[in-house]
Amino acid sequence: MRDQKHIAWLYEQLPGLVSDGTLTSEAAQRLRQRYGEAEGGRGLQAATLFGVLGAVLVGGGIILLLAHNWDEFSRTTRAALSFAPPVLAQAIAAFALWRKPESVAWREGAGAFLTLAIGASIALVAQTYNIGGDVGDFLLTWSLLALPIVYVTPAIIPALLYLIGITAWGGARWTSDADALGYFVLLALILPWWLFEAKDNPYRPRPLIFAWAFALLLPYGVTASLHDAFDLQGVWMLLSGAIAGALFLAGRRFWGEGLSRMQKPLQTLGALAVVVLALVFSFEDTWRTQMRDWTVDASAFKHALSANPIAFAIVAFWLLLWLALWIDSLRFKDWARTFLGALPIFVALGLVLTRFDYPLAAMLLLNVYIFALGVGTLLAGLGEQSLGRVNSGMLILAAVILVRFFDADIGFIARGLAFIALGAGFLIVNLAMIRRRGAAEP
Repeated sequence: MRDQKHIAWLYEQLPGLVSDGTLTSEAAQRLRQRYGEAEGGRGLQAATLFGVLGAVLVGGGIILLLAHNWDEFSRTTRAALSFAPPVLAQAIAAFALWRKPESVAWREGAGAFLTLAIGASIALVAQTYNIGGDVGDFLLTWSLLALPIVYVTPAIIPALLYLIGITAWGGARWTSDADALGYFVLLALILPWWLFEAKDNPYRPRPLIFAWAFALLLPYGVTASLHDAFDLQGVWMLLSGAIAGALFLAGRRFWGEGLSRMQKPLQTLGALAVVVLALVFSFEDTWRTQMRDWTVDASAFKHALSANPIAFAIVAFWLLLWLALWIDSLRFKDWARTFLGALPIFVALGLVLTRFDYPLAAMLLLNVYIFALGVGTLLAGLGEQSLGRVNSGMLILAAVILVRFFDADIGFIARGLAFIALGAGFLIVNLAMIRRRGAAEP
């Protein structure tokens, strides 16, 4: 009888074994086919999920019971009860670390309960003593107090709550004059934990889940913290392209040995962001807006730069980070990675064309880029006999035609024929790939 727990462990190790050359990708796939699904891994994940859910429900129930009689308590009693949830949660966390150190469900449940209890305690104490402050102050205090939990209890839930908390803090500070460096300092405090978790095997559940959350939340956090820099023309286009390109290039460079898209969070989300941004930039109105906004003189730029130099230093950092990763892809002669990650170059060329009153040329340039990206992905999929990559290329081409569907300068007949041709292409290519695969199988 197969030991499902050991099979689940083996599947976690496979990407690392492929990356260091111990196994080939084909050998890893054969191992998966040989042993099938790791049922024990699914059971462990279910136990962890129910453990976290139970901790959250218990914590919520305690808070509701206190809230029911809250007005009848004296201020001293309220203060004592405000500290009861985190004290109880710390006791549970200590028990989990001491008596159940190998139990993922206990660690995750205790970490989630303690993190939420700290937030509840802060809110109750602030309400009892009428402590001033806004949502941003509450989120910042809660996140900083919860940060040690991430390092003490090796659990993913406290790390995710911290990441969500600092991102929400950045959103709460959107309209204020908060220092742009604040969000990145808070983000830097959690990165050592992530790097430590990913050091031996970046494809384990904890670093992978955190990577998905990081890639999803980072664009919003950067946008909120660099609000002042976005007021200048073209900066948001260059920065968004650099972030998307850097995420994709970093994911391809350091997490490229994943056996599925779920094991490639930065690469998957970065590539998706590149395609979406390229589609947004494929409209002429996007560039015409930039051209209308270019009415400021050099003094306006100097004023914006002097008002918040840190914000522009962070913008420069992202551009340099993207450039370093892009040059690295050139060094490895990974032409597919190089071309997909080259979006900021095309954006910069488009801004130059727009600056000289050629927004139509900028629009055509980005259309050529996204179209070439779709065709290149399609041809690469055909060459590798990869149905997923073939469909990805077809979807990119379909997206190009779909956004042109809303272009009033193109007639209904031309748009209709393009959709029919693309749909027929989808069917023909997929049928050909399926038949070729069937013929290749013994």
